[in-house]
Amino acid sequence: MLGKEKTIGYALLVLGLILLLFSIFGMMNVYFGSAPPPKLFEFQDISLSTGQNGTASLISGVQLSQVANLFFWFILMGFILFAGGKIASLGVNMVKDIQVQVRERVPAPKEEKSA
Repeated sequence: MLGKEKTIGYALLVLGLILLLFSIFGMMNVYFGSAPPPKLFEFQDISLSTGQNGTASLISGVQLSQVANLFFWFILMGFILFAGGKIASLGVNMVKDIQVQVRERVPAPKEEKSA
């Protein structure tokens, strides 16, 4: 039967792998066009007045919103990917056996008595 530490280690390993796979598939779905990124930002068109009752549009608000939403999605999924990796690493460290072998005994330094 597994010990308590190893059981927790395997649970952390599985949780970390789930987070890793979730973030990878989430990024792939958004960047390959299968799913839209979450819409957090909605910007207006950026335009300049040209002087005589005219305006020139520099960038479309839809495009600017799309770039901001994709950037936010990338940052969020990168954080989840990093956290999943750390959790999985913690689980692996809890599962593996740590053995320390002492090859040669090192004597302690002698204490000098002060007069």
